[in-house]
Amino acid sequence: MFRRRRTLFESFSELIDELREEVERLSSFLEDLEAPMWDATECCLTPLSSVRDLGDEYEVTADLPLVDQGTINVYVEGNDTLKIEAEIREKVRFERWGTIQRATEFKRYRKVIRFPEPVDPTSLRISFKQGILVARVRKA
Repeated sequence: MFRRRRTLFESFSELIDELREEVERLSSFLEDLEAPMWDATECCLTPLSSVRDLGDEYEVTADLPLVDQGTINVYVEGNDTLKIEAEIREKVRFERWGTIQRATEFKRYRKVIRFPEPVDPTSLRISFKQGILVARVRKA
């Protein structure tokens, strides 16, 4: 019959928790933006990618142009890290970006994604169509 009203402290506490989650999400997004898009010593490029939290699973989308499906390797390492590796069909070379890149031909893609919580490696499902890889993995 009577509903208990939330106190101002409870409302404020919930708001702080929501803000903390949003700051963590934005922080991980900014880390990805600051990371280099290539590793010249390993001759690999980092593909453009996005991670979506779908509630009970994560969906990772990665752009892998010039890749044949048979050369893609996607796996879960540990219990919270997804690794994507693929061989590039034609070597990529940047001609205008300075001396280091002139001498480097990129032969493969590599992307490492750490999830904020553990995932189930046995639930990994991938699809690849027109250069776009979609990987889904359930939360543990």
